[in-house]
Amino acid sequence: MKSIQTGQLRLIPLTLDQLQNYIANPEALEQELGFQVSREIVTDRLHRAIAMKVEKMKRMAPSEYEWYTYWLIVVKDRPFGAGLAGFKGLPDAQGQAEIGYGIDPTYQNKGYMTEAVKGLIEWAFQDPRCKAMIAPSTKKSNIASNHVLEKVGMRVYGETEEALDWRIDK
Repeated sequence: MKSIQTGQLRLIPLTLDQLQNYIANPEALEQELGFQVSREIVTDRLHRAIAMKVEKMKRMAPSEYEWYTYWLIVVKDRPFGAGLAGFKGLPDAQGQAEIGYGIDPTYQNKGYMTEAVKGLIEWAFQDPRCKAMIAPSTKKSNIASNHVLEKVGMRVYGETEEALDWRIDK
């Protein structure tokens, strides 16, 4: 798998083994990569998300892994694996792919997540199957995430009392 290079970041799509090691054996992952990865983002929610991604990846062709795995957000000048971002799978029948992400609190408010999301959207839009990127049900209380989505050019297409649905078209 290849990586995506942006100004300050390198985005690395984790292999199936690397994704599993992020949770089960982060020291082995760090040894393989040659730098440390954030432990601060490892929550119960991330454990569940990785378990679902692993099960999907086991059923997919390796050529599609980049749509199912998490991409490690590596800050180039350190280097350090500061966060994860990824898609929830291939674009659907309407050509929509869903994106999600998280970053170590120490690396928040530095523009890294905006840069990472922008890089992943640009990568996804190179695939002719992908016509739009969505981030549905983003909690209104998650101000930072909503700000990232706005900064990358997404627009609100739906709203509930608690959440916003975001979208950008190719």
